[in-house]
Amino acid sequence: MGRIKRYRTALSRHHRSRGFGIHSPFAFNFVCHVLREKHPYYCYDYLEEIRQAVIEQLRNEPGRHPRVISFKGLKMVFRIANHFNPASFLQVGSCYGLTAASMLSVASTSRLFLYEPHLEQFPVIAQVLAPYYESVECYDSLQVATSDYSQALTAGAAAFVLVNSIPQAQDATMLEQYLKSLIDTTDCVIIMRNLNRNDGMKRLWGNLKGDMRHGQSFTNEKTGILVMKKKLNLEHFFLWF
Repeated sequence: MGRIKRYRTALSRHHRSRGFGIHSPFAFNFVCHVLREKHPYYCYDYLEEIRQAVIEQLRNEPGRHPRVISFKGLKMVFRIANHFNPASFLQVGSCYGLTAASMLSVASTSRLFLYEPHLEQFPVIAQVLAPYYESVECYDSLQVATSDYSQALTAGAAAFVLVNSIPQAQDATMLEQYLKSLIDTTDCVIIMRNLNRNDGMKRLWGNLKGDMRHGQSFTNEKTGILVMKKKLNLEHFFLWF
C-alpha cells in the first residue's frame, strides 16, 4: 500500500486499532494489550541502550548501512515474543542482532536459530549478541537453519519465526516453502518486517496470507504478523501500530 492510501485509510485503521469493531476475543486482546501496549517493560532501557550503541558504531563505519530498527519497533518485537513466550525462535536476517536481543530478553532459557550469511560484514552483531552466546546458533545456510529449528521444536510446540529480510535472492523460494509448511502443519507465529521497503518481503507476505485457511493476520503494511492457530477463524486486520 502506498503512502497516500495509508493516509486515506488512517482513520479507519486508528479506529480498529483501539479495538472497536473487533469481535474476536483473541484479536481484541492481542491488538489492545500487545501491539498497542503502552506500559513500560523491564528491558526497554536495555534495548534502547544497545540500539543507540549500534547507531553510534555505524556512524563511525564508512559506507551505507541498512536502516536500524526504530525503538518503537524493537519494543513491539519484544512484546509479541513475550506474549507467546516460545522456547525457541527462528530469525531470518540479522537486523544487527537487535531483534534477536529483544526476543532473547523474554527468558534466559530461550534459544535462537539465526540465519544470516553476511555476519562478517557487520561485526556489531557479535557485540550485541555476546551476552547470549550460549543461546544462539548462527547459520549461513537457510536449509540447515530451518532443518535444525524444526528438529528443535518439541512435540506440540508452536513455531515462532521473525523475518527481517531475505538475505539472498536465492533464499526466497525456499523460505516461502518452509513458512507455508509451518502454516499448513502446525500452530505458529510469523513476524515479517520491512514490507514497505522490500518488494520480496511484500510479495512473500501476500503469498503467505493467501495460503491461510485459518488463523489471523495483523498488519500496518510495514510489519505483518501471522498467528496460525487452528481454533481461530480466518480474519485479516489492517491496523495502526
